Amino acid sequence: MRKPLNWLLLAGLVAMACSCASSKKWTYLRDFEYGDVYEAANAPELRLQPGDEVMIQVRSTNPELAAPFNAGAGLSTVESAAPTSAVKYLIDPKGYIDFPVIGTIKIEGKTLKEVKEMIASRIIEMGYIKEPIVDVSMGNFNITVLKETGGNIIQAGNGPINLLQVVAQSGTGGQLVNVKDVMVIRTEDGVRKAYSVNLQKKDLFDSPAFYLQQNDIVYFKPKGSRESQPFRTFISSLSPVITLGSVISTFFIWMKLIDDGNE
Repeated sequence: MRKPLNWLLLAGLVAMACSCASSKKWTYLRDFEYGDVYEAANAPELRLQPGDEVMIQVRSTNPELAAPFNAGAGLSTVESAAPTSAVKYLIDPKGYIDFPVIGTIKIEGKTLKEVKEMIASRIIEMGYIKEPIVDVSMGNFNITVLKETGGNIIQAGNGPINLLQVVAQSGTGGQLVNVKDVMVIRTEDGVRKAYSVNLQKKDLFDSPAFYLQQNDIVYFKPKGSRESQPFRTFISSLSPVITLGSVISTFFIWMKLIDDGNE
């Protein structure tokens, strides 16, 4: 009876080791320690780029005064027939929009708050409305997510949105993707650049790609890309078997220890 129990003891230890090793491979932020304090940077403000869509609405206590600023013009399209509805503007390749009454204004590189303040100041300076209320929001802050099993587009509103939020919303499992090398593709100033982010390292918070920008592409590379899908499926199916084997082996180990203690 002793020899079989020795084999079970060995099998149990191997099963537990495999189970622990597998779970370690799939964990996020492995070097993040409890109790340690890390400096946290604020999310950068979103800055507008050519090709972005902005929703702009001008309001006033006198709706008739605000109506001319909410009429569709140039590259914009009216979202509603109501005189105080928001209007969608597409920023042209040079960074401009054609705004009613005020004319052509450059908003490339500006934040939503800066655009709001600029339009309000122009309206006041031109003497149309003493205290205009200007609302500005993004119309197309989208993040494209690509993965082996397909992909999706995440609408982030006015942001900000970070990479871990994209992981949570895209339903990407750590067992299926290479969490050590997540690619973020970004286009800025006419240049496209790819960033590599390791989700197991705490320095991901310091990456310029941690906070995502409009039209970023997040590519979750498959783990073990050289392996076939059937092979990965087979390996994944072994996980519950290994866990069950670990439990059974642990039971026999305890039984052996109890039996040895009674001798």
